[in-house]
Amino acid sequence: MYVEFFAEIIERLGFSKYIQVAVHDAYTWSKTNPNEKWVKSSIKAYNNLKMKPYIIPILPGSAQSYLFTRKLKIPMISTGSGHGGRAHAPNEYITIDAIPKIAQYTAALIHQISLGFSHS
Repeated sequence: MYVEFFAEIIERLGFSKYIQVAVHDAYTWSKTNPNEKWVKSSIKAYNNLKMKPYIIPILPGSAQSYLFTRKLKIPMISTGSGHGGRAHAPNEYITIDAIPKIAQYTAALIHQISLGFSHS
């Protein structure tokens, strides 16, 4: 749908002889309910470290997450702390001060999950 819309804009602007749109691969969206126990465990781990989580329940289709959430019906979280950018690009980065935060959060999340979901 979006590809056709984009191609129409290219045509309307007169660039179709210069630009060809081709989709080689695409993933569909993925969603996990924010009330899932996995999400709650992740939030608890953030809170235990005095960090504020940023919850985005829908992934727009930048990875194969839909295989878990839509096909297998398994909730999935993608999480991390610290600062970074340009995910999956050649110039992807994280800041040096984020590395200890990522390690601390990962340990806190594993610990929270090991306690069991009844403590979430």
